[in-house]
Amino acid sequence: MSLIAASTLVASAQKPDLFNHLGVGAGVGTTGISVEVATPITSFVQMRAGASFVPGITFNSDASYTYNAPNPSTGAMERHNGKVNLEGDLGRTQGQIIFNVYPVPKLPFYVAVGAYFGCNKLLKITGNSPELAANSNAEAIIGDYKIPADANGNISGGLEVKKFRPYLGIGWGRAIPGRLLNFACDLGVQFQGKPKLYTDYGEIDESAVEDNNTFNKIAKALKVYPTLTFRLNFRAF
Repeated sequence: MSLIAASTLVASAQKPDLFNHLGVGAGVGTTGISVEVATPITSFVQMRAGASFVPGITFNSDASYTYNAPNPSTGAMERHNGKVNLEGDLGRTQGQIIFNVYPVPKLPFYVAVGAYFGCNKLLKITGNSPELAANSNAEAIIGDYKIPADANGNISGGLEVKKFRPYLGIGWGRAIPGRLLNFACDLGVQFQGKPKLYTDYGEIDESAVEDNNTFNKIAKALKVYPTLTFRLNFRAF
């Protein structure tokens, strides 16, 4: 009898919680609209995997530009300045894998550890100006750098971050509800690094002067990306 009891205890201890339930969640927050599936790893850990989509949220901001042109009177090359209106687009899609760790399994409080990955284009920047087209060496200034225009006066580039972005956060709620539905909230940060300027035309050059426009302010502020998500979870089985 004692041998049978011991065998039962060992079998119970070895029985994993791995993948024996499935949850589906839909959320909205600073990463946009998200959809996730979740499954338990142990009684302490639930794994979430899914994707987040930020729709095309756009805004406009003026940026300084410079170009070199001869002085009509002297013929000497001089630097000229102007303003160009640029459009910023925050739309992007990214994937995520996150582990909810519940220190006290009976409570829905958790520590979230994982990563976001995929699209590293944090902000797309586009614009056009006839004055840029008329001067082949014209470059718009964003922060301490200059982004060139093509032969038609088009500017295309933006701010990019790391493709793999570790995530750390806290939250309340279970990714797999005990009943049919529940509500969860998640607060944390993506460690994405300082956003860097990129261009689809030519090369980025350093600027002798700084233009602290909206694009540069975003680059300075978002060395980490804040994440706040409200989620509705459904228990599939």
